[in-house]
Amino acid sequence: PQPARATSPSRHPCPRWGRAAPGRVAEGRAMAGPSAVACAASPGTSELREQDLLAVAAEVQNMIESAGWKPLEVTIIGRQLSMPSHMILLKYTIGLLGAIEMFPKLFRVRNFDGCQMVSCCGVPWLGPSGGSASQPAAPVPDAKAAPCTPCGQLGVAGMPRGKALEMMSELAETPSMQEALREIAMMLFQVPNQSLLVSELGSRLSQESRTVLRTTKIRVAQLLQCFPDDFQLAGTGPGTAVIYRHNEVKTAFNPHPSNAELNNSRFCRLLKLAADVTEHYVGVRSITARQVQSQLASCLLVDCRTPTERAVGVLPNSIAAGDLGKEDLARPEFIVAYCCIGACSAWWCQEQLEGLWAYKVRFLVGGVAAWAHQGGAFIDLATLSATSRVHCWVEELASFFPVPGSGYDVVATGLCHSIFPACPTPYEALRAASEMRHVRFQNLALEVRMRYWPSVFCLEAAELQKQCASASPPRYLLVDCRTPEERQVSTLAVQCLPMVSADEFRANAPQLLASYQTVVTFCTIGGRSGIFCKTLVDELVEAGYCTDNPDILRRKIVNLLGGVACWLHIGGGLATPTGQATRRLHPWCRGFLDMFPVEGIDIVFDEWRPVPQDAVALVACKAASGEKEAVPQKLLQMCNTLPPEVIKDSLTRAMQNCAGYED
Repeated sequence: PQPARATSPSRHPCPRWGRAAPGRVAEGRAMAGPSAVACAASPGTSELREQDLLAVAAEVQNMIESAGWKPLEVTIIGRQLSMPSHMILLKYTIGLLGAIEMFPKLFRVRNFDGCQMVSCCGVPWLGPSGGSASQPAAPVPDAKAAPCTPCGQLGVAGMPRGKALEMMSELAETPSMQEALREIAMMLFQVPNQSLLVSELGSRLSQESRTVLRTTKIRVAQLLQCFPDDFQLAGTGPGTAVIYRHNEVKTAFNPHPSNAELNNSRFCRLLKLAADVTEHYVGVRSITARQVQSQLASCLLVDCRTPTERAVGVLPNSIAAGDLGKEDLARPEFIVAYCCIGACSAWWCQEQLEGLWAYKVRFLVGGVAAWAHQGGAFIDLATLSATSRVHCWVEELASFFPVPGSGYDVVATGLCHSIFPACPTPYEALRAASEMRHVRFQNLALEVRMRYWPSVFCLEAAELQKQCASASPPRYLLVDCRTPEERQVSTLAVQCLPMVSADEFRANAPQLLASYQTVVTFCTIGGRSGIFCKTLVDELVEAGYCTDNPDILRRKIVNLLGGVACWLHIGGGLATPTGQATRRLHPWCRGFLDMFPVEGIDIVFDEWRPVPQDAVALVACKAASGEKEAVPQKLLQMCNTLPPEVIKDSLTRAMQNCAGYED
């Protein structure tokens, strides 16, 4: 928008109401472009307009961040936008898309699959024609009087019915919603059998709890269905009874995410994995499941999977790649190859690039997994009838399909390789994806280090593995800073080194420091252990330990850079608390499921569990670490962040493990 002019002939005060006359406002609206209103306003109005639209941009940015940085449709953003933000857009006669496009450094808008999608700059675009932005997303300045109401607060006027159920994870954190749930739990706890009818329960609620439900437009039954671990609903209609599941009144309640929310998270991870396994197939073109479903009559579907997979279920009107004839390629408008996630079908498309019909060959992004996420149908070859069964190629890919209860039965039976000799096997494709994940995770580990524990010395996972394999293992003590639930599943397989929990080490820190040469802390990705290491060193120095030379203490307590994830990426193993080898791993939270190697690991995790509060900030580092910066730029950022002694230690370790450089 251009700077506002001091005077404008297109607006004049309305004699009665003290604002612009309707006829003049219409003239202003007729001006081309979103700058029409700005040109017709005073300088003060222009500044206020920019500040108000910044508040709208901040709300949009929060929506995208809350969705895991997933691109959102403009129509969805419009439905979720708060009433104050809608009033701002009406006030300045500008559409939502126009307001978003006023901030090109914050957002990018692309047309994807017939929809206008909005993403934050710096977040990788998951569409077939997208790529990473060249600039990271800049933070939205704080509005002076931001009229938009945060999602975590109640009292939003004009909230559409049903919207509160979609944002229950945010609403459940508000004190008023927690108080209403505690009141319901107390009433049920005090009656026989801890059970009441829903209608009776609603009539007993206090005025404050009724206000909460009325404001969010949620019925009592709808609210309690979001907390199945705490409340059980039996029956239907007016006779629905509510049963409290616990023997005491809880102080905090956490909702279960819906199947739609979990499937959305799985679908995002699937698209990332599909992009990784098809990255090196240059020149091939892709098509989405939604596009295929919209023009299925003009597509020839070519199944590139093995007979074992096809026997479970196939896409409608598909033909096996081995049964394909030249006459089959001439008729259709598009030839769409598909497999489980896209690896084999992309290879098949690359083989057709020199053929006569190369211009109409596509591969299905995400394969049958994406087809299932879009609600596509499957056919049983034996009976030629509809089936809910679909094969997932290998067990590691089962977690990328829709969750149980979504209408599909995921099958992982038999050993499936490939019907083409030169096509990659499942584990070759997944290994290539894991290598790309490793590169991204190294950037994440550095980002977490520079943000939250820059003054802490670190130890590379490769160096720890090398020293453990030596003839004389070092006198190291490992400190596992993860939760007891994570430690119970597995830990680092280093039988030659003793290991204690963070609480055990904190209770006996002086004695353990005197007994071991170096203390190595670790967690899932290095965030919690790095913060623990920094806090512990500061506490020991304040308590009088090594006050003469605190640098000795900082070199004695170091953090494993990248934690368990980096250990697995370099080929390290896992072990149970009793020392037995295992493939099972607890990933801590949903936000880091796409940071571990894909092959050779069995993820043990309850997807229904909400993201822990201490993980939210670390998950946000993924967006910043996704930028492909030049090496000198990354080095400059590190040199401006890390203390000189830490840089010197890191360079010394690098020189010991790398060949000499010329400059």
